[in-house]
Amino acid sequence: MNRKELRKISSQFRRISGQILSMESSEEFNFLVDVVNFIDDNPILIDYVNKCKIEVYDIEKCLSEKSNWRPLALPPGAEPVISFVYQLLSHFMENTNTFHGTVFYYSTGNYSEKYQAFTRKTVAPFINYLISYLEVCLIDAQDSVDIKENKSKVFLSYCSKDIEIADMVDSKLQELLTPHGVYMSRDERDVLYRDSFRMFMDSIEEHDFVVMIISDSYLKSRPCMYEVLETMRSKKYASKMLFIVLSENDRGFYKNINSKLKVGADIYDVSGRVSYSGYWANEESKLKNLLEEISDPLNTIELIKELKIIRKILMDIDEFTSMLSVRRGIPLQTMISTNYQEIVDSILQRN
Repeated sequence: MNRKELRKISSQFRRISGQILSMESSEEFNFLVDVVNFIDDNPILIDYVNKCKIEVYDIEKCLSEKSNWRPLALPPGAEPVISFVYQLLSHFMENTNTFHGTVFYYSTGNYSEKYQAFTRKTVAPFINYLISYLEVCLIDAQDSVDIKENKSKVFLSYCSKDIEIADMVDSKLQELLTPHGVYMSRDERDVLYRDSFRMFMDSIEEHDFVVMIISDSYLKSRPCMYEVLETMRSKKYASKMLFIVLSENDRGFYKNINSKLKVGADIYDVSGRVSYSGYWANEESKLKNLLEEISDPLNTIELIKELKIIRKILMDIDEFTSMLSVRRGIPLQTMISTNYQEIVDSILQRN
């Protein structure tokens, strides 16, 4: 199988598996079925899964012996994890009630939190191992045509509160860019099992572009602003940043959105930009007060590190929001109507 075909399979698998990892509603079982069916229908994946099947697990026994509010214990090693989780998901496809019962007792909290615990602790390792396998196959494969290597890498930066928007943008950009050899990086599929999320964010400088989904939540998110700071470390950071700016008109893209959640990024007037500086100044003040309450210096090390990051955000937030207001990122509705043309053109012109 050549690289072009492998890229297509890898892109499709990342998109489908990304959906099962991000779903939080009654539709999650349908995406589980899609993932298993996709594996079954692709010889390269199902052949590898079958090679990993060195043991047939008694899934019903494993589920009956699982402690309430605790995740299933995965076997050690990539191949055993692949074999076990594939057999588990196949079992769930034939026993829908068992799936919902298992998720219900996976952790405490509401159903959304239980499902996230299930996907994070059980499904994500399985998917990440398969993605790693596809990447190895891609490295080893031969091109059937002269395909230019070292294409662009694009980092998708977004706030978890805007995941519905991120899923939509991610899926569309993969569809438009993957055929050109452009790789889309995203936290939930590129942070492999046991990898450091901080290391992943630190890798932003190695990417050619960062597509930022800018919302009110994004500008008040410490992880998101950390990503911004990492991008701004590059001397040519401005040319690497591509913006999709959300407004209140985009609320319809969210499922079960909290009526109190503000969506639009308030960046196009001075008072709005000043409010974000005030927000981070308040975060700095709260952290300083917390440090003053701790008497043992050994217990303040991590807080001091965090305070340094918050102060760096406070120093740079005004520059960043001012740049956003001048460059006027494209509204999501416009991006959709033009089929993401400006982002796609900016990336492909660099190749």
